Amino acid sequence: METGGSISIWDGDDMTMDMLTEAGDEDVDEEFQSGLNALLAVHAKKLLHYKRLLERTQAATAAQLHALQAEVRVLRERERQREENGTVASFTDNEDFCICGGRKRGGYWDGYRGDDADGGEGFDLIKALKRDANGEFNETEVRKAIRGLNRDERMRLIAIILDSCLPGDIRLQILLLEKYAKSTFDIIGNLAPDLAFKILKHLNITELLTVEPVSKKWQESVHLPTLWKYHCIRLTATDPIPLRAPPSPAGWYPLYRSLHHRETNFREALPQSIRFLNGHTNFCTTLLLRGKRLISGSYDETIRFWDIETGEMKKCLQVKKPVSCVDFLLEEEVFVVGFHDVGRVHLFSSVTFNPLQQLAGHLNGIRAVALSSKNLVSAGADKALVCWDWRAGTKIVRFGQQTTVNIGVQLISGGSSEEGERVVSVTIDGIVRVFSIGRREMISQFKLSELAGGDPTLSSKLFNVGKAPDNMLQWFAAHGTQMTCATKSVILHLQWTEAEDTMAAANGLPDSNDPSSPSALVSSPLSASTNRIRTASSLSRSGSFNTPRRSSLITSRTLVPSPRTPGTPISPNGHLSNSPGFTTRFGRAAILTAPPRLIAIVETPDVAVGAVDPRKRRVVTATRFSSRAGADRRIFMSTHREKYVAASEDGSDSGSEDVLPRRPVPRTVDLDTEITAISGAWSAIADGAIGAHDMKGLYGTVPAKFAGLATPEKNPMSMQLSHEEVVVGCADGTIYVMSFVGYDYLKQRRRSPEQNFAFDESASDA
Repeated sequence: METGGSISIWDGDDMTMDMLTEAGDEDVDEEFQSGLNALLAVHAKKLLHYKRLLERTQAATAAQLHALQAEVRVLRERERQREENGTVASFTDNEDFCICGGRKRGGYWDGYRGDDADGGEGFDLIKALKRDANGEFNETEVRKAIRGLNRDERMRLIAIILDSCLPGDIRLQILLLEKYAKSTFDIIGNLAPDLAFKILKHLNITELLTVEPVSKKWQESVHLPTLWKYHCIRLTATDPIPLRAPPSPAGWYPLYRSLHHRETNFREALPQSIRFLNGHTNFCTTLLLRGKRLISGSYDETIRFWDIETGEMKKCLQVKKPVSCVDFLLEEEVFVVGFHDVGRVHLFSSVTFNPLQQLAGHLNGIRAVALSSKNLVSAGADKALVCWDWRAGTKIVRFGQQTTVNIGVQLISGGSSEEGERVVSVTIDGIVRVFSIGRREMISQFKLSELAGGDPTLSSKLFNVGKAPDNMLQWFAAHGTQMTCATKSVILHLQWTEAEDTMAAANGLPDSNDPSSPSALVSSPLSASTNRIRTASSLSRSGSFNTPRRSSLITSRTLVPSPRTPGTPISPNGHLSNSPGFTTRFGRAAILTAPPRLIAIVETPDVAVGAVDPRKRRVVTATRFSSRAGADRRIFMSTHREKYVAASEDGSDSGSEDVLPRRPVPRTVDLDTEITAISGAWSAIADGAIGAHDMKGLYGTVPAKFAGLATPEKNPMSMQLSHEEVVVGCADGTIYVMSFVGYDYLKQRRRSPEQNFAFDESASDA
């Protein structure tokens, strides 16, 4: 609108509210914009700070809640075990127990076992010498009265008798003494039960059964309950679960027979029963066994918790990623999970199953994890090792790329608190590296192919270890100072040198920390070491199942209570330690700057996966169940035993497993070729020819479309080995537990050539 030639600012639709400045319309006020950016940065920093503070508070609250719940669970578990299981069997030299069921005697005649059970207290010698109606005195009462005297009184009595003798009686006394000197006197048979036990406990089982028929007194001494209690505890000294005492002393002998049969089943590779655990739908890539609790991880993105005694699945945890490895800290009720294609690890509470930490530090998937009460170590597909403080969720140190991918890691406590824990890693090219977490550096590295020590025989067997493609390491297991590495054709048992070994070797003495040495059976205090069994992972295999596999370790271990840390629950199984008289120690003062000592080499078929019980040096391994015709689909077992010879003149060695060591052979590397294919319950349904539902020792639901265990669908992907069971995880997700306790399957005796000829003749006649 025009008024007097002027233009109105409210003219038409061109009305605008833009702020007019001296600058152009498209120019920005830089001073104003910089102020806004500074204010935005301050607010963003504050928001990030409060976000991190909230996350830490939430994590701390979850950790405290987990600790309280674990504490309550520990106390309830201990109370339940105290009520149900009774006392744990132990053995000490100063134990005041009854040897034969009678009451203990005191005095000088405590070590003598005569026809009478009582001493001479309360018997009068004068009354005992009085004649009865027949003119005779009671010899038994005279013996009791004389045994009631002290040593000086007996000597005075003998002197009085000799002084009172006539000259002719002296000659008679001399003839009587000569007769006693020439006669045979049963020393063992006339000893008190406690003294006889202290002598007979040094005999092995074969020798005990040999001397049993000598006399009735020897038979009574051999069947002393405490003697079989001693052998039961000795036989289970390396078991992770303490031995429970039978209801009565008479139960020790049957208990030993059961334990002996269990060890025989392992030696002969005879599983007695099989239990199927169904639930996973894809590759079962990892297993972890702690007592009777089994943790399994799979490519179906789940982690499942099982009770292998009942076959019940306790929990199924959805993690939304393919699982590659798991480790479990029993004392803290915490487990860590590594994923196949994600470079982070997750910590969960095994009480509430809530996540505690998420730690990201790798560029690719995780291949192995190791968890202790202080640290967490993860080995990734990016060839790096990352050490964490898992309680605080902070990264301690990252050890850069190794030559190749690690197949396993292990945590070993350092020699001092300042040094902290050390990490042992093994790569597929056969190189062992040791890192110090406290010093944040690598302290040593060794090649397995160079451990022959100049021996041409060993050099020929170790020359190709770690070389691609057929001799790369397949799996790894470790516990304390003991390690086991395996390729497709050879298994290496290694042990780190310990500080006590140097003096023992200099004096020609056996290693006191060797579980199979004689000194390992001598009473000694428990080691303060808190080394744990570490998990390990295998690599991808070529073939129809090109999947990363994880090796397994012994399932169970000796639990040594450690000092409590703030916010840390007491171990629910803190009392599960070996008996004081039979302590087996691992990882004490290990010298990791020197190469490990090669203990034994076990030659195997073309195996792909396996597991180890380091305490017993028992190995279970399996070939790859290929789909090609004629493929070798078997599972093998091997137990390495130190070579000892008896202290006999001919130096012959007894072949019994229950033989107590006498004299160790000088330390050499054992070349074991004894490896036994599993039979028993496994072979009964290996090919599916026998009706599985009618089989002895079969528990659990048979998988759908079951065609046998020796099939490509049941290809072992992961394995676990304990003192009683072997657990196998298959390619189709099936898990089966083989128990070696029982009597259903026995070893078939081999016929002699004459027996075979007679059998063939009878068969032809029929």
